Amino acid sequence: MAQKKKEKMYRSNDEIREIIVRFFYDIYKKASSPKKLKLKISEVKQKLKEYGLESKEIIGNLEYLVQTGFIVKEEETYQVTKGQNIFPSKKIYYKASDKAINYVEGTSKFQKLDKSISGINVNNVQGMTTIVMGNSNMVIINSQYIDLYKNLDLLSASIQKIDSLSDKDKLNYIGEIETIKSQITKPNPDKNIVQKAWEKLKPLATISGIASFFEKVSKLISALI
Repeated sequence: MAQKKKEKMYRSNDEIREIIVRFFYDIYKKASSPKKLKLKISEVKQKLKEYGLESKEIIGNLEYLVQTGFIVKEEETYQVTKGQNIFPSKKIYYKASDKAINYVEGTSKFQKLDKSISGINVNNVQGMTTIVMGNSNMVIINSQYIDLYKNLDLLSASIQKIDSLSDKDKLNYIGEIETIKSQITKPNPDKNIVQKAWEKLKPLATISGIASFFEKVSKLISALI
């Protein structure tokens, strides 16, 4: 009697992306040199086969993670000599970004915040954190809300990865997060505005892939609302 072919496990794009992000994070953790942090696409496909992923599942989701900043795509150029001719060529490598590392490990005091407040010189003054931009503009965040701000960044990143949400829903949720972030960059946040924005974010508590990040934000935001 012929052996029945084993059915392939169905995985959603989000589940595949989760596997890829954690795979690259493991590469980052185990790397003993900068060169071992990154892999060529052939190596990525070969190693991810061990996780039951096919090439067609890997390529599209890997590119998506590059576009959303979870994976860094690097090009290394070199020259190939054939006879008397020299031809330019390149190799492409992939590795975990800081965003992927923060996604797995959680927030860090060294975490790069979004571009609107990426700072050069940080000083604490009377409970406020002052971030001085290159053009001398300043953004102030109450020191007790730094972790909240960082976790809101991670929540935004998680929302972008969820296929079950429409683009419209993603934009709406991220917009509410930005509303909260804009308040905690003020010396005196308007708690009513934060409360209204937070209420609109509560449906995220039931969405797989977001719930854990929502829970972290929920604990941190309780001190504000």
